[in-house]
Amino acid sequence: MPITSLSGALQISGQDLLTDSSTQQHALGQYAETSDGRGYRYCKVGATATVPGKLYVGADFDVVNHSPAGGLGVNAAVAIGGTDIVISTSTTLVLNELAGGFLSVGITPGQGYTYRIKSNTATSAATLATIVLDDPLKIALTTASKVVVVQHQYNGVVVSPGAASTGVPVGVANSIITAAYFGWLQTYGPCSILSGVATSISLPGVPVSPSASTAGSVIVSTAILPTVGWAMHLFTATEYNLVHLTLR
Repeated sequence: MPITSLSGALQISGQDLLTDSSTQQHALGQYAETSDGRGYRYCKVGATATVPGKLYVGADFDVVNHSPAGGLGVNAAVAIGGTDIVISTSTTLVLNELAGGFLSVGITPGQGYTYRIKSNTATSAATLATIVLDDPLKIALTTASKVVVVQHQYNGVVVSPGAASTGVPVGVANSIITAAYFGWLQTYGPCSILSGVATSISLPGVPVSPSASTAGSVIVSTAILPTVGWAMHLFTATEYNLVHLTLR
């Protein structure tokens, strides 16, 4: 079996790890492993094609239309088992931009539950957007409930910006995936990745995080940055080195 083939059922009908596709072949976030234990997640790329060996993050969180302070208001009560939530907060949403994403109830009734989103209507600086859930409500919502939503983290991935970002690290490109196409990012196991400027590592096993200065690269981890893996050998700055990814 070639090392780029998928393991399990996906290898029968799935998309090969080093190819891209204009049509979606798997669920966003689908996990697969090669026979040597490397892990991958299925994604849709944003407006720019991927570059092999660079770190990618999910789209930035929208703190105005998706997760404002205090949450989004619920316009009318929704009973247990319901799936349609009408939002009372003014939002600007593209049709189905939240499809495949997630909704969290932040303020009771219903707080603490997470639901997958099936679809949403479009709004333009207006109230009454409808968010349709894949999962029926387990606890009824009232107009006192507040919710927040996020897009799926593997929908519209972009290169780690090398600056402040609210997108979470999602994987490293192993090949060129055309802009707005679908493909695989590596999330686990040995992987070539760009080292940031002035990032020389003298000991293997040092944890690494997204660089705050060089796009798509990693640096020695700090307390305020997420860890994406650990160095497998001595690093030379601005070169591509092997990291054992631990994003899963």
